[in-house]
Amino acid sequence: MSTRRKLSRALVHLRPSQIDGIGCFTDICIEKGEFVRVWDGEDSRWVPLRQAHASPHRDLYKRFGIRSTGGYWVPPDFLRMSAGWYMNHSDSPNLQSDDGDVTYYAVRDIEAGEELTIDYRRMDDTFDNLARDVVIPATKRCGARR
Repeated sequence: MSTRRKLSRALVHLRPSQIDGIGCFTDICIEKGEFVRVWDGEDSRWVPLRQAHASPHRDLYKRFGIRSTGGYWVPPDFLRMSAGWYMNHSDSPNLQSDDGDVTYYAVRDIEAGEELTIDYRRMDDTFDNLARDVVIPATKRCGARR
């Protein structure tokens, strides 16, 4: 039985982060369990590994893309990236995806003005996107996501 989650009315905005560079912040409180719109399915495109590594933009793909088997998920245009691409990593994030995709929900109540964070290590079952391009040993993957 799946729980129907409420969509948060929070607007996400960017500002300097105490974690790293720029981060995503909420303008109003977000209740535990609410969906948070930080990006959608149109906010990324697939670049196969061979194409990414042969591209003059390979350093951008490797640094900012989400590494997955066979390539990277990257912004459609690095000049017009949605706010979700600016979410910083936390070992104890306040947002989590239960579909391994672009649907994020609050794992606890989030205060207005708080930075929204995700765990980069949970973005792919094979690659540790915190360490970039590092394959997760099989023993670490067992029972990972979901």
